[in-house]
Amino acid sequence: MGIPGLTSYINSIGTLWTQIDLKNTKLIIDGSCLCHYLYYSNGLDCRCGGQYQEYYDAVVSFFDALVSNGVEAYVVFDGAHDPSDKKLETLKARAKERVQTSNALSKSADDRLFLLPLLARHVFLEALRNRGVKFVSSDSEADTEIASLAYVWNCPVLSNDSDFFIFDIKAGYVPLAFFTWNSSCLSVRVFHRQKLASHFRIRAELIPLLASLAGNDYVSCDLLVEFNRVLNGFQTSNHFSKKGARFESIANMLSKLPDSNEEEALKCALKMVKSAENREQLREAVELSLQEYTLSESNLLGYFQDDLVSSSLRTQSNREINQWVLHRFRDGKFSSKCISSLTSGKLFMGIPVENCREISANCCSKWLRRFVYGILNDAETKAEEGNIKVIQEWDRVGLSVQQSIVKPYQEGVVPSLSLIPYLDLGERVNFLLFGLDSDTTDVRSLGKRFILIAASLRYLIKNAQPPLDTNHLIALLCCCVKLENDEFHNGEENTVSPKRFSWPFDIRAAQSFAQWQCVLRDAIHLNFNLLEPVPVPFIHKTFNGKMAQKLLESLQHGRQPEQLLPGFKLFRLFHRLRLAVTSGLVEKMVSVKSHGDKKRVRKTSKQNAASRKTSSADEMPGNRFSVLCNVEVQR
Repeated sequence: MGIPGLTSYINSIGTLWTQIDLKNTKLIIDGSCLCHYLYYSNGLDCRCGGQYQEYYDAVVSFFDALVSNGVEAYVVFDGAHDPSDKKLETLKARAKERVQTSNALSKSADDRLFLLPLLARHVFLEALRNRGVKFVSSDSEADTEIASLAYVWNCPVLSNDSDFFIFDIKAGYVPLAFFTWNSSCLSVRVFHRQKLASHFRIRAELIPLLASLAGNDYVSCDLLVEFNRVLNGFQTSNHFSKKGARFESIANMLSKLPDSNEEEALKCALKMVKSAENREQLREAVELSLQEYTLSESNLLGYFQDDLVSSSLRTQSNREINQWVLHRFRDGKFSSKCISSLTSGKLFMGIPVENCREISANCCSKWLRRFVYGILNDAETKAEEGNIKVIQEWDRVGLSVQQSIVKPYQEGVVPSLSLIPYLDLGERVNFLLFGLDSDTTDVRSLGKRFILIAASLRYLIKNAQPPLDTNHLIALLCCCVKLENDEFHNGEENTVSPKRFSWPFDIRAAQSFAQWQCVLRDAIHLNFNLLEPVPVPFIHKTFNGKMAQKLLESLQHGRQPEQLLPGFKLFRLFHRLRLAVTSGLVEKMVSVKSHGDKKRVRKTSKQNAASRKTSSADEMPGNRFSVLCNVEVQR
């Protein structure tokens, strides 16, 4: 939830903190917060679409530091959208903020702006799996589950969420801002709720009520207007900010009720609101807020201890969710977006840095998501009621966030979710390639680890708006191939740069790259739903936004792919991928030719497309690898 102003207030009081070296303990980590924090705090670029290799390395280094100090990490992620919609307005407001940030970043390389790249969470999970870190996705918002696990195991919590100042965490809460991990020891500052209660001269059990009356996602400023007006009479200090003074005023009021429990103290606070209607609305909101701070037995304890899955999630039609689905969801191999479509039907689409004058990048993969929703619906016929009653996608429209109704695909043969475990591998591959509209001999002939990449790029060519530029595709393919090279970090292509403005940024390319990330994201979700008939590509070995922009700049200055790839082996891989991706689709792309500082865009003619089909797509003047590539094709 978060309590505005609480973090800065508590940070200003040194006596509330204890400095320790963290070692030989369990540690419950707020996965969503850490995912954001490690990307932002390492100064990685978010404007070009993601520095995923560098991010992967940062995540690995973080957890290696924990292991070296005997810290056993348990990472808990937020799950599906809450069907009660109690945070819907907050989610809409945050989505609108992300749109504004996206628009600003598309125009300016302002280091103060931050938007987590679309596939960062996938990369984060890749790193956790690589290092054997225990993690889990909770049913919905993870805060209460995190606090409950910490209470049972008597271990600290690591997060950036001010709600953890409020929970009863005996071993303490460690904010990420006070967690130093890039040295031999883990130096941290720990907060204990009891110290805050002593500072306010109230019982610790009343801290959740104080936080609720200060306002959060459930208790809005509008509901607190009349309460705050009366509260001003209790204000006793001018030392702190207006927000800090409010915390002290609420605490001052509660301190006059030394023997009251939470329920009795709330009744006294509500007496300050004269309007019966306002009083009732405030009571309902505060009680809802207090429920969120109440610890109960965690659904996740059995999963961590015995690999048992316990969940209260049900579909929109009140059906139980298949056990295999829940288990894969807990394990991060069934997306929270897909679970949200089953349980609430409300999804907030990821917002990339893109050209906000164009339609949202998410529109490119809309049909693919419809196919995924059709699988999840689990209805054998259009007339039969399935798991899903409605899908509402909240996405960018211009500079606003709007809702649209998306119907699950039911027009053709759609595999039912409950039957997927009984399909053989070949059938599941067929459905995957059907969903991506990419069932070609060339795609199937690739190594398995490249099938999802090639199929998603073919889908992109067919559905991109505006149409995909040929150079944008070549830059993506070159980027993917270069990242296959394990010597990437040791060469000239180190893309870490302290200044965003020092790197090229083409807004048209950013739109193309964002659309591909949307397609690849939804293709991965489909692959998960089909029990991974092909390997999920390692994102950090697939795309790097800064590298792609740099490669595009070289292409626009007349350099050829063979000049950008170090050695024949990588160029041959590029050649095979390009043939698989573009076969029969060349006419759907556009090409941009440079003439000095002027550029003109033209649709590739059918005549040119036909001529390319008669020769290798990579036969070009000066290509020293062309003969070898032709030999490879003949083989």
